[in-house]
Amino acid sequence: MNNKLNLLIYFLRKDIKAKYAGSALGILWTFLMPAVQILLLWFVFSAIMKARPYANTNMPYIYFLLSSYFFWLAFSEGLMRASNSIIENTDIVKKISFPNIILPVAVTLSSYLPHLVGFMLFIAAYSFATSFSPVILLVIFIILLQLLFSVGMGMLFSALLPYVRDLGQILSQVLAGLFFLSPIIYSIEAVPGKIKILFQFNPLTYFIISYHKIILLREMPDFFDISIIVLLAAGALACGFYAFNRLKEGFPDVL
Repeated sequence: MNNKLNLLIYFLRKDIKAKYAGSALGILWTFLMPAVQILLLWFVFSAIMKARPYANTNMPYIYFLLSSYFFWLAFSEGLMRASNSIIENTDIVKKISFPNIILPVAVTLSSYLPHLVGFMLFIAAYSFATSFSPVILLVIFIILLQLLFSVGMGMLFSALLPYVRDLGQILSQVLAGLFFLSPIIYSIEAVPGKIKILFQFNPLTYFIISYHKIILLREMPDFFDISIIVLLAAGALACGFYAFNRLKEGFPDVL
């Protein structure tokens, strides 16, 4: 167990260093790119389209956006990078015998870290501008479940991608669709009834709604939403772990 933990820490540190190697701005890019995206979304949906998160409140749109956007960035980046983790480490996987399931796990954790820093800065500023509520601490539970969901999905796709290389391109398009079918840039209340069913089939919807309720509305998430999130996290971990262990023996032959 200690050896696996040491390996995980090693690959986590290795991945963090590799992301910023040779870059003049280094780790600053991790914060600059999301900042640009946030400003563009805020400008389009708030300044131009005059979007209002909730009809009965005057809540600034930027609060609504930031309450879930960092988690979307962490999930999408983590899944895309984890899915390529085996292919990108072909030499290590083929030549060295070690529990290579650690690779997608380390990459997922590495992707989450900077976005969690951004979220904590937002929470600090938001609590200062409004008021701190102990309910916000519940967000830790949702974050942990989302992380487990991401790790499971990362293991699944990292196991499949060496066999089906086109899956990487398909996954990027699916993630783009999931973004617009998630209540990240507009509230679920603004979605017409006939279209809302598409959002209900999007697993990220349940995470996003829970973030909104805890952070913005200072409410407990619905029991149904929490139940779905727990099932998603457990199911993704089980499927990812099973698929990876079934397919890993064939990695040397397909890489």
